[in-house]
Amino acid sequence: MLAFHAEIIRESTHAIPIGAYATSSAAHYLFLGHSSSYDVRFEFDRMERNLRSVSAVLPLLAWDEREMAQEYALTFEGLPDSRPLRGEDSAMPSPIIASGEGLMHLVVGPVHAGIIEPGRFTISSGGETVVYLDAQLGYAHRGVERHLEGRDPIEAAYLVARICGGCSAARSYAYALALEQLSGVTCPAEIDFARTIFAELERIYNHLADLAACASAAGWNPGFTRGMGLKERAMRLCAVSGGHRLLFDAIVPGGVRISQMDIAEEVEALRRDVESYLAALFGNGSVLSRWRGAGVLSSETASVCGAVGPAHRASGGKFDARTFAGYGAYRMLAPRTAHADSGDALARCEVKRDELRDSFRLLAAALQLLDGTAVKSTMHLQVQPGRAIGMVEGPRGRELVAVHVGGDGKLERVHVISASYRNWPLVARAMDGNIVPDFPLVNKSFNLCYACADR
Repeated sequence: MLAFHAEIIRESTHAIPIGAYATSSAAHYLFLGHSSSYDVRFEFDRMERNLRSVSAVLPLLAWDEREMAQEYALTFEGLPDSRPLRGEDSAMPSPIIASGEGLMHLVVGPVHAGIIEPGRFTISSGGETVVYLDAQLGYAHRGVERHLEGRDPIEAAYLVARICGGCSAARSYAYALALEQLSGVTCPAEIDFARTIFAELERIYNHLADLAACASAAGWNPGFTRGMGLKERAMRLCAVSGGHRLLFDAIVPGGVRISQMDIAEEVEALRRDVESYLAALFGNGSVLSRWRGAGVLSSETASVCGAVGPAHRASGGKFDARTFAGYGAYRMLAPRTAHADSGDALARCEVKRDELRDSFRLLAAALQLLDGTAVKSTMHLQVQPGRAIGMVEGPRGRELVAVHVGGDGKLERVHVISASYRNWPLVARAMDGNIVPDFPLVNKSFNLCYACADR
């Protein structure tokens, strides 16, 4: 137990820890090497399921170890937060609250005013200043990963695509890459270009929705209305090109599902209108002053807690899976990594603004390179037994899918580590020292998913 703990800590000094999960016979701790992902495994006897907590040293793994303990009956010595990650017997674990003279406690959720899924946020504050925020998800946990076990890997792609609507294309892409790795298959260039088109359309509509939500949280409703109108146009392009507004099944193992790709003129028209919107939004001094200084996530906290995506790059980070270990057409169409340093809501919005612009550039380039080329929709895959990891850069950050295929060709284990799963604990820490009315703005500046974190 101690040797394994020491090995994990040693690995973290020269590689990036990105998550952990368990199977019936092993605990897997995942790292990013210089050009790919790999894991350090601890094979345990079924009668001996005790480990020393790594999250005491690497806080980003706190949710992972809590989930492993709850789902696979592992016992972690020294686990800083020993509560179950999700509810048990229809009861959620008690929230963590700060105690002290003059402190009060506010609860937001689990039922919210909109149509978002449930989550409970317990705020401890002194006056209006937030002392501590505890975020609890898990109200809508569906057990998707267990449901996938024993299924045919190709047929299971349908369910993987529907884990979450907002990042369906990215997760489907990651799952497809894992199965293609197990099949020894490399997709032709035209499939890679089509996948890039879907991935960047998904990034565009998500970033537009995020900026619109941040405009609303800053009190500028015209910015919300206009931004959501542009998001709707982007989603219609998703439907035209990939057959579904949320891009369900647009990317499949071995290929893509093409509706039609004659969308270059519509993309350019949307780009011009988005530029006009960005000029108005970022030219609004009142909005910028509301964003500036709200929800600061320091580079140290972002690093220690494993921030990914725009949240990571707005706090001085530089990682982007598209450039770290280039996959698909990103090996040819190199993205321009957007980043900022202030770590506040403004920085996160600036990163998304810059990524929006680059997404249109990548989208136009992929459409031009695909111009008139017939895309063979799918390749036949013969998935071999083994383990593989697919990793892509989704709208909210790194989307990772670990796949285990048994000797019978069926799925033994699928584990999803979404960008939202990684970033939800960061929302809570970004609220430290802010005022209570900042919470909607800080939350929307991350604008994370519930569904893919709950799975």
